Amino acid sequence: MNCDNTDIVICGGGISGLIMAKSLIHLGLRVTCIEKNKRQNQKFKNNDLRSTALLYPAIDFFKKVGIWKNFVNHAQPLNSLVICNLNPKSGEIDSNCEFLAEDLEIDKLGYNLPNKIIINELQKLMMTTKKFRYLEGDYVEHIKPRSFDVVIKTNKKIQISSKLIIAADGRNSNIREISKIKKIKYDYNQKALVFNIKHEYNHDSKSYEIYKSEGPCTLVPLKTKQFNGYFSSVVLMVDDKNNNDKIFQDKIGLSDFITKRTGNILGSCKVQSEISEFPIISQASLALSSERIILLAESAHVLPPIGAQGLNTSIHDIKNLYQLVEKRLKNNEEIGNFDFVKEYESSRKKQISSRMLSVHLLNKLSISKKETVSDVRKFGLSFLSNNQISKKIAMRFGMFQ
Repeated sequence: MNCDNTDIVICGGGISGLIMAKSLIHLGLRVTCIEKNKRQNQKFKNNDLRSTALLYPAIDFFKKVGIWKNFVNHAQPLNSLVICNLNPKSGEIDSNCEFLAEDLEIDKLGYNLPNKIIINELQKLMMTTKKFRYLEGDYVEHIKPRSFDVVIKTNKKIQISSKLIIAADGRNSNIREISKIKKIKYDYNQKALVFNIKHEYNHDSKSYEIYKSEGPCTLVPLKTKQFNGYFSSVVLMVDDKNNNDKIFQDKIGLSDFITKRTGNILGSCKVQSEISEFPIISQASLALSSERIILLAESAHVLPPIGAQGLNTSIHDIKNLYQLVEKRLKNNEEIGNFDFVKEYESSRKKQISSRMLSVHLLNKLSISKKETVSDVRKFGLSFLSNNQISKKIAMRFGMFQ
């Protein structure tokens, strides 16, 4: 059987996989990307209402590797994040803390982009990029590490040798399973309802996280092409056994519900889209590497959608791996050997663990229905709002500084 050769094999042609591919090609490497699904099922893409708040460190990295120009015209600026506590008795917001871009002496906290636009633009960019090969409808069945490379064989009997395999194939990673890397998983018994709303008041380029029992409700501003109103994307986290399921399936009932659930902060809200739902879990791989294999993004970690930490943590993985490859190329050192994969693991393991623990604890606090927990949230937000030093420390952690 003939064996094709490339520098890097990336398993997974989603957002993280394609960003990683473009980053490595920016360094002059040849990349083969293997995606199990056909060009990301068109029906799923059109129905994916999720959006991502890309924080400014991610934007800076995108500019460096030459992909920001493909997103900028679709992006909605984020000037601030406002975290609020909704009083369980009055249904009103009783405390908040606004994290402003100017607090960190930057122009924007980041930009919001719908996921379907991110993946569409990445696919259009990569399909015209030299040194990139895309194999769709296929997946790796066998991996054989050797002294100076690693050979894979796919379901379609394609054999490829490379210096390194990067697993970016999601929370149910095939590469992680083949490599026998164990994972731990925590199920919050929550689900996220995702939909778009039109609202009465201008969002002023602010994102809101409004906390109450069952989890936060996040409002992220959307960019529109016409001056036909104000729109935001909603991620509403609820108990998986919530008895309001009938309301969530009815747009009129959900519109009234979300107006109240957000403390009327953007005025009257009207649901404008279908409602998608996703299970909320935390999941972590017990190792981030194996012989000539690196796990990144959701193959390595899955976080609840709080504080824009999910995809931004994945982009931080990509940035770290990019910098490691860049350093090795500059010093004419080998990519993918034992020292290389262990250096990546040591650079990311503690950071990922601390971030996952922080998000986990914050989500557990948000789920609690105890009145004392609401009081703690209220006190904490008031404290941060009035203490600039603590506020900046919290912001720097959230912004990966």
